[in-house]
Amino acid sequence: MSARPLTAAEIVALQRLDHLPDSAAVPIKLAALSNGTSERTWRRNPPIPTFPLSVGKKGCNVGLLRKLNRGELATNAA
Repeated sequence: MSARPLTAAEIVALQRLDHLPDSAAVPIKLAALSNGTSERTWRRNPPIPTFPLSVGKKGCNVGLLRKLNRGELATNAA
């Protein structure tokens, strides 16, 4: 099965991610998009720690996300 093409909004969000400081927080949806995994996978088995951003919305640290994407962190996946 091939991956679906990114929407214009997703491309813009990924470009903005590059300009955020390492101390910033991003929603799980954007983290999953940048990591190439599904949002459902992130919710069920996050590879890095997550924390609540608001009611019903979780996020993760941009610095840890960048390290994960570069392969500098081991994932929690079994």
